Amino acid sequence: MITREDFKKAPSGPGIYFFKDKSGKTLYIGKAQNLKLRLLSYADLKMVEPRKRQMLKEAKKIEWRELESDIEALIEEAIAIKRYKPRYNVLFRDDKQYFFVGFTRSASSGQARKKFPKIFLTHQKNQLKSTSKLKTINYKLKTDFIGPFTDGGALKMVMRSLQKIFPYCTCKEKHNRQCVRSEIGRCLGICCIDEKYANKSFNDRNQREKTYAKNIRAIKNVLSGKKQNVVKNTECEMKAASKTMRFEDARKLRDQIFSLENIFRHQAIIKRELDPERHKALTLIQEMLSLPDIPHRIEGYDISNLQGSSAVGSMVVFEEGKPKKSDYRLFKIRLKADKGSNDTAMIQEMLSRRLKHDEWPLPDLFLIDGGLGQFNAAKKVLQFYNLTTPLASLAKREEELWINPQKKLKLKKLPPSLLFLFQHIRNEAHRFAINFHRKRRSKAILKGKPSILTL
Repeated sequence: MITREDFKKAPSGPGIYFFKDKSGKTLYIGKAQNLKLRLLSYADLKMVEPRKRQMLKEAKKIEWRELESDIEALIEEAIAIKRYKPRYNVLFRDDKQYFFVGFTRSASSGQARKKFPKIFLTHQKNQLKSTSKLKTINYKLKTDFIGPFTDGGALKMVMRSLQKIFPYCTCKEKHNRQCVRSEIGRCLGICCIDEKYANKSFNDRNQREKTYAKNIRAIKNVLSGKKQNVVKNTECEMKAASKTMRFEDARKLRDQIFSLENIFRHQAIIKRELDPERHKALTLIQEMLSLPDIPHRIEGYDISNLQGSSAVGSMVVFEEGKPKKSDYRLFKIRLKADKGSNDTAMIQEMLSRRLKHDEWPLPDLFLIDGGLGQFNAAKKVLQFYNLTTPLASLAKREEELWINPQKKLKLKKLPPSLLFLFQHIRNEAHRFAINFHRKRRSKAILKGKPSILTL
């Protein structure tokens, strides 16, 4: 029987984990941004989704492999699932969850497709003709697949980053002039141009074809867990270019190595330009909370209820100081308040449920609506999961900002840019929560259930 104490032994870094039965056979493989946090979410069976409870009952052993980054965990998870084919990974899968990266090898429409194979993502590798992404690729495909990948968002980010380092063609059909991607360095500018319109010398075309083939091999190797092979080969090319005084080529190869390493450090390859006022506000938060860097991701939380009736919680996300509405989340509060409301307990419930979603990236700052009571309640949840992520709470009535139990700041004394950002996050969380709360109460009224508010 696996206990909470077994889960607590896991490290707090990224990696993959293996649930095994009494005979040592792997039942389920998962990845985590924080192994300890993710595994602790399995400790309380009541909070685990029903389909995973049977797997946990069968599991007698837990193992993990700590890795350097979330991206490495994504790739190693895919390799491990393909190798071990765990029963519960197969049972939990449906065609809209797992992703595969396809690499076309040959086609009946001519030699150009062989020289310039396509790369695409699909859920249904065995049903290519039905996927909308491939409707324009209507020739007979021979395709290699890498996967399954469980995190589509992370995979798409990796593919966008890899295309910047190792350009490849994503045009759906041939055309007569250079595409926009070629102009910004994400395409070699020849693979999608009709040959009768191409104005390139034979030597130039031949070199670009070789580069294209090398780029495809590099991407395949990275996604197959062979990043170090790609780095080593690129280093050899860089040294050779330097020895023959091809310094511009050597510089480009060096930049490829740096950019590839950056992907696996989960760092942005191109830093986004920030609005001066937003950048100023984020810098002030960094200084105020003694953060190692500006907070790129801030999550704001609010509770909306009337004496416990149809209580809901909201989570809003700001990245680089701007709302990221695709990451907003709503929670139906399960806590039943017998007398009045209990905002602190509701905050704890919402935050605990949020932290069970290891697939959501952790923020650089949690911003809670409320005063010292809400701050302390949220702090207990973070401590339970051994998280040191900074926390702050914003009290509307008192117009105070709590950054620790001993220190509060008056909002009116904050610099305008910082005050505006905090108020924007708070108001957005409140708006999101109150709209959902109204919908829930309206449904309750239509169903004939008693509601406190009858306006």
